[in-house]
Amino acid sequence: MDAMWVYLKDKVDCRSKLSDVVYWPEKVVKDRSSALKQEDSSGEEPFQVESPVTPVHQVIFHRNYIRKRYYELSVEDSSRNVIEMIFRAAATSPSRDSRKIERILRVKHSSEILERFEKYREMIKKKAYEQHNRHPRCVVDGNELLQFYGTQMNCCSQKLNRVIELCKDFTCQVCRIIQSGFDTEYGKKYGIALSSCSTTSSGNTPAIYKGANAKRAVIVCRIIAGRVVNMVDRESEDRYDSIRVGGLYSKLEYLIVRNPSAVLPCFVIVFT
Repeated sequence: MDAMWVYLKDKVDCRSKLSDVVYWPEKVVKDRSSALKQEDSSGEEPFQVESPVTPVHQVIFHRNYIRKRYYELSVEDSSRNVIEMIFRAAATSPSRDSRKIERILRVKHSSEILERFEKYREMIKKKAYEQHNRHPRCVVDGNELLQFYGTQMNCCSQKLNRVIELCKDFTCQVCRIIQSGFDTEYGKKYGIALSSCSTTSSGNTPAIYKGANAKRAVIVCRIIAGRVVNMVDRESEDRYDSIRVGGLYSKLEYLIVRNPSAVLPCFVIVFT
């Protein structure tokens, strides 16, 4: 599975090199900056949508934020085939996986988001190097891992030919997560719980809204895990970056990442 993921990172735009990013058109960036300045000078505040049933709440909706954040992969796309294989190989029981994939969306990022991710990686590498090479993997790449975030998506009805934009439904956890970059009040307080298993719901999701259009979804993420400590062995916070939970008496294991800058959503898989 790791080999497939390395191949995929090199093939599509979810990768480390900033020169490989699909940048937003210059006109869009200028228009957005100009509009935001006008909004600030007018004294108007961006409206806020709060969710009473999900931890993904208190996300700010700027009137001019870029909504076109998805690119849907067609069935003929070779990248989609690789993602499907990764998704099924990471199931609890891969040989008995009967889930039906409805859509696979690639998440598009601005240069800002990728720069934030790479700066966090460099910070982790520097910390590891200063600790006399006690964390060799961190020195190399910040201990980058492939992880899954199980959640739901409400804006991917079968009636839609393609999904390309973030919706404004406060119960659609996928769109709120992509919009906020996992930077929510809940995440700051409890961390971001991800898993190496594609069949588990995220530990960040204590309540799921059962709407008519709600679909199960998994966000495939690149994460910079840094120095990982087991939950039972927790030390002072400056000595670790992520916490491993579970795995001793259960196959299910979560990795709780403390900093949203360490998580880069790459693909969204919608399934039944």
